[in-house]
Amino acid sequence: MLILEKGVVCPHAAICPHNTTHVVCYGARADRDNKFTCDLATDGNIIEGARLSQDQTGKMKVLME
Repeated sequence: MLILEKGVVCPHAAICPHNTTHVVCYGARADRDNKFTCDLATDGNIIEGARLSQDQTGKMKVLME
């Protein structure tokens, strides 16, 4: 799990498959004014095969490690 303080941008923002030009991850926003917790990153890596909590189909997966 990755915990980011207010305004701290995720160090994985440039490579995370959940942060794109169409859908910006909230953790990648420098203007965020609250703490952000990401369950898709642990020990400096993006978890392979993890599902987003919003995924109700079970088909959304993290593609990169």
